Amino acid sequence: MAAEQAENVIGEWIASNMGGELVALERQGRWRPAWYGTVRTSEGEREIYIRGERSTSGSGFNLKREYAIHRLCEQGGIKVPQLYGFIEDLPAIVMERVRGRHDLRHAASEEDRESVRRQLAREMAKMHKLDTAPFIAAGFHCPQSPIETTLAFYSHAMNSPRPANPVPNPRLAFLEHWVSRNTPPARTEPKFTACDAGQFMYDGGELTAMMDLELGMLADPMQDLAILRRRTTYEPMGDIPGLFRMYEEEAGKPLDLDIIYFHTVASATAAVTSTMKMVAAFRDKPSSDVNLVEMHNWFHNSTKQGFEGVAEVKGYTVPKVSLGEPRRSFAHDPLLAAKTMTEGLSSDSPFDAYRRNTLLQNFAYQERIAAYGQHVADCYLDDAGQILGTRPHDVEQADRLMEAYVNQAGPEEDERLFTVLCADILRRCLMLAIEGSTYYKGLTEPVQPLE
Repeated sequence: MAAEQAENVIGEWIASNMGGELVALERQGRWRPAWYGTVRTSEGEREIYIRGERSTSGSGFNLKREYAIHRLCEQGGIKVPQLYGFIEDLPAIVMERVRGRHDLRHAASEEDRESVRRQLAREMAKMHKLDTAPFIAAGFHCPQSPIETTLAFYSHAMNSPRPANPVPNPRLAFLEHWVSRNTPPARTEPKFTACDAGQFMYDGGELTAMMDLELGMLADPMQDLAILRRRTTYEPMGDIPGLFRMYEEEAGKPLDLDIIYFHTVASATAAVTSTMKMVAAFRDKPSSDVNLVEMHNWFHNSTKQGFEGVAEVKGYTVPKVSLGEPRRSFAHDPLLAAKTMTEGLSSDSPFDAYRRNTLLQNFAYQERIAAYGQHVADCYLDDAGQILGTRPHDVEQADRLMEAYVNQAGPEEDERLFTVLCADILRRCLMLAIEGSTYYKGLTEPVQPLE
């Protein structure tokens, strides 16, 4: 829907459903359609947030389902933004605009940070104690066995429709086979889990709202702890073992670290699969709103975390890699010109600034591909040749042949394949690691240990 048409739909809905006038509306500076608004009513002004449907989604879930989750959490006493309603014609969720910000790196003091961490642990423990009956009554599936409980989120990600012509990915294939051979039964009953855990707003030392519950389902709550651990690589939440101890205190029972280690791998693999679908959707129908570099960050970082998780469980050695010396390529001058021109573009609105910054991220990534891509490819082709018996001609052929090899290999070859495929994803992550990026730490450093 065009921007002007969307704004008209929002204004009409506000007048009909909130008894007020929309006096200000601004598109949020991000890839997902969302707006900040001000509504004037007889009781004064209200600040609202309008959360639209994703233009590309790898989850298979729609916004109406997220609205139902939000309502159930609100009714269960979870600290979430107040809901005002659902705009069917957009579609979009209308909720209060919560004060504060995300990302604890910006906390004013260590005291504030620890206060918010404690409240996050409390809200997550509270969420995991919610009565499941209202969710089941609302149509949410409840797993029927311990294995199904463990794999609820993973199975949804893996079984929802995939691209018709997927790009070969031996790294993903390796992780999928590893998960299928190493799944433990859940030791807890199915509970409501956020699945994209660790998203919240805070103001000073107060957690003001839990956010982004769109992937939520009835599953093993331990997966939320694994996902929180993974998220902290790009939204740092401090000492993870310490945060987990807070959760244990709030939940009143010890964590099962063994299954959290498993969920680190399984949730990372699910994230890779979902992001793969988003990238494929973008290729089929490119959108000017999409931040492809951010998707690549999710895709690469999650793959890296999956391999690091396998190494933890199996005791494998994570290979040491480097990018070598940068090479000057034919792309250097055109990229420099494009980047310089983009830096001069207007960024008057948050959405204009988002588009400008997204372009700059794309150019920065292209510069790194031009400088290091040949080295990354050569190393992978050499390593793949050791597995396959002959060196592939290019990366595309290597991925196709390596995926076929992984799909027929038995567990006795896991460590050998792990070493080659882990080294490849680590190099790809280093090539994507743009200094100053939100994702830089996650791409260049290992996930935090739990013990």
